[in-house]
Amino acid sequence: MYAIIDTGNQQEKVEVGTIIEVDYMADKKKGDKVMFDKVLLLSDGKDATVGQPYVGKASVSGKVVSQDKKDKVYAIQFRRRKDSKRIVGHRRKVTTINISEINNGS
Repeated sequence: MYAIIDTGNQQEKVEVGTIIEVDYMADKKKGDKVMFDKVLLLSDGKDATVGQPYVGKASVSGKVVSQDKKDKVYAIQFRRRKDSKRIVGHRRKVTTINISEINNGS
């Protein structure tokens, strides 16, 4: 059984036991439970239920594994022949979640 969920600005395909990285959730701590109620598609391997836009009463729950920062990404701006450059770095914060249950709402 798998589901496709909406996690804010992206969609994730999840199964039980899957570990996903989503945007930082400031109100969650390590070990807290997380519930995703925006399920776009639900499949048991034979039949698929597609939501319009969401599957009614379906939900996916998981547990927060960690709150981390990703590797640093650099943005570099060059101005040709001017001996000038600007380097800016950014580290994205992510929340790692282990999916523990997929509830189809029935």
